[in-house]
Amino acid sequence: MRLLICFLAFFIFQKSINCWRFGGGKQAGLPVVLVPGDGGSQLESNLTGKPSVVHYVCAKQTADYFDLWLNLQLFTPLVIDCWADNMQLVYNTTTGLSDNMPGVKTRVVGFGTTESVEWLDKSKASQGRYFFDIVDAMVSWGYKRGKNIVGAPFDWRKSPNELNDYLIQLKSLIENTYRWNDNQKVVILGHSMGNPLSLYFLQNYVDQAWKDKYIASFVSLAAPWAGSMQIVRLFASGYNMNYYRVVLPPSKLRGMQRSFTSSAFLFPSPVSWLPFEVLAETADKNYTVSNIQEFFTDINYETGWEQYKQSARLNGNVTSPGVPVHCIYGTGVPTPERFKWDKGYFPDYPPTEYYGDGDGTVNLRSARFCQTWKDKNNGKDVTTHEVFQADHMAILKHPNTIELVRKAIYQQL
Repeated sequence: MRLLICFLAFFIFQKSINCWRFGGGKQAGLPVVLVPGDGGSQLESNLTGKPSVVHYVCAKQTADYFDLWLNLQLFTPLVIDCWADNMQLVYNTTTGLSDNMPGVKTRVVGFGTTESVEWLDKSKASQGRYFFDIVDAMVSWGYKRGKNIVGAPFDWRKSPNELNDYLIQLKSLIENTYRWNDNQKVVILGHSMGNPLSLYFLQNYVDQAWKDKYIASFVSLAAPWAGSMQIVRLFASGYNMNYYRVVLPPSKLRGMQRSFTSSAFLFPSPVSWLPFEVLAETADKNYTVSNIQEFFTDINYETGWEQYKQSARLNGNVTSPGVPVHCIYGTGVPTPERFKWDKGYFPDYPPTEYYGDGDGTVNLRSARFCQTWKDKNNGKDVTTHEVFQADHMAILKHPNTIELVRKAIYQQL
């Protein structure tokens, strides 16, 4: 899962990391479908006539589609406010569905290809590097982009219950990839939110016979199976990864972040957080998974409770997917486990953080929830693999990760 602002901050401020390649001349292994995470798909937008804008510098109308995510040119003072307004969703509490802001159209780029998930910025600036290192390594092993390695980008602002058309397309893509590759079973390779989304797909859109025919294994990277504590801060105060508050002030991003139903989908789940464990502490009250409605009321965002009821428990008790699973996750990176707001600071100001283990974004208890599937996965194997000191994004470039992916797609795990 990487959460939107983790992507944003990482892409703006990361240092380039050399790509790892593993040998050459090998015959390709099983075909692979990449399912990206939160912030992991390119989005384009066309403004058809916005009734209002947040600044005079913001456009109300455009002649055609333009790059909305990731477009680093939009992350400048004032302009970033235009961007956030164009990214924001409007939630309908009657239908339980969200839509773009009035006058904004969006579309996802590159379904069935890899380029739009290898690079999130079309300029291929290093800040937008995403699945490139894994795909590049696979090409060196004999894979061909668009043939036996394909991408399934989606509108990551939305939770799975709003992605019906996409999930039908994903089913067709897997079936076509199977046929294009001599009826070889397919490996689903997900990152971050792409994993609980894939789990939702496997539990709700296909039956066991289909899974047995088409799916070789499900390889998950940095999965927030039971959500992430970062979402609690995101809803309360906004989240900018603690980078340069002048450029990325949390309060400027909060409205946009709250509007995404994918944020509610990734809220910490009772399957991993016990009823008495404090998620958020203030001078007046403690919040746990037992009083989430009060949390949303007290942060003055009651719509969040409606989003939560629709999206947060879509995977129920997070039961196993019924396919072989190779669960890969980072450890040894300080990861927020609890937040505390001093008197007068809640909810509009950043909290004090208390840390536990994880990858900086996904708490360890959530990342390794897949361990509970062992011996409870319809007879299918479940393996777990820790990558020490690999944070939520760097795990995509870590040599240990790439080697584990290689072993998975060559059926050596």
